Amino acid sequence: MWPLLTLAFGAFVAQTTEYLPIGLLPQIGTAFDVPKGLVGALVTGYAWIAAISAVPLTLATARIGRRTLFLLLLAILTVANALAAVTPDYLALAACRVVVALTHGVFWSILASFATRVAPRMPPARATAWVFSGISAAVVGGVPLATALGQWVGWRVAFVVFAVLGVVAILGGLAFLPAAEVTAEGRGRLPRRNFVLYGVAVVTALSLASHFCAYTFVLPVLDSVVGVPAPILPAMLFVFGAAGMAGNVMGGWMNNRPRNAVALAVGGIVCAQLIMLLLGNTPAAGWFEMAVWGAAVSLLIVGLQGWVLEIAPDEADAASALYVAMFNMGIGSGALIGGVALERSGAAAVLQVGTLCGAISLIVLAMTMRLAGFRRTEA
Repeated sequence: MWPLLTLAFGAFVAQTTEYLPIGLLPQIGTAFDVPKGLVGALVTGYAWIAAISAVPLTLATARIGRRTLFLLLLAILTVANALAAVTPDYLALAACRVVVALTHGVFWSILASFATRVAPRMPPARATAWVFSGISAAVVGGVPLATALGQWVGWRVAFVVFAVLGVVAILGGLAFLPAAEVTAEGRGRLPRRNFVLYGVAVVTALSLASHFCAYTFVLPVLDSVVGVPAPILPAMLFVFGAAGMAGNVMGGWMNNRPRNAVALAVGGIVCAQLIMLLLGNTPAAGWFEMAVWGAAVSLLIVGLQGWVLEIAPDEADAASALYVAMFNMGIGSGALIGGVALERSGAAAVLQVGTLCGAISLIVLAMTMRLAGFRRTEA
């Protein structure tokens, strides 16, 4: 159990590092006198770099032991966070984010398969759910903590805190993680002729675009559309993350049917954003909307990763690299589209575009599930 908890804690640190600018947008913008859209590029640019680098860097590091690679990536992330805390200008901060982004794709590509190797007696989807609980913890604890720190003592302190937590994660890895070498299968290439996998990749990009179109700008959405007072925003983000923990548990329960989990999750994201639009300025409803949204996103992440492992079991790292690349393409495109919608038409337009992306994702998902059914029948 300790190896899984160690991987989960590393996931918590890595995921919160990715999300840090989301809760610190106003503070960073004020500190460097840059507009919100440019600060949002710290998330958008990060995601695009991770998307582009995930597959080639994962394949290039295929011969490095998983434990060694996991610790090395955490070390780079930790140093970059420490440097980000003392950056003199926006460009230096962006450079630190570029360094971390280059670790991101490889980190998430190896994490799920590493989890199944350190817990071989546990069903793969359940082991993945344990480790990916770090993502939910990042949302329930990391982002609200960073947001609160930014409001109380400044955004730089948030980067310092997560640099320290990175050191803790490294020490935990040294103490509890066993050596886990890679197998020879699937090295150096992506899975071939696995059309269901590529369908899942498209669903990943669209569903994450739907989520991050709105979530990247969740603070202005909650403020302008839902009417949530500023002092309550950290608590609202906490509810989002707490519901995410429930979604993560649900993903573990649905380990035998990950594609059903994905369908339920994408539907939940679309419904949450649509309800926000329909109810408008209703702060009391915001708690329910954020709970549904948070649970759906965590269920989506566990379901997608479980589905990828199910349809490409012998090429898990390479398949996961493709998944991570499309995941981050969804983040980058969603944040970009959301930023344009926010600047041109306001926060409500962000939700409208997010809902549209989610609806398209459901259509592609239905086609992919049908294709998967045909393949199962043929087998």
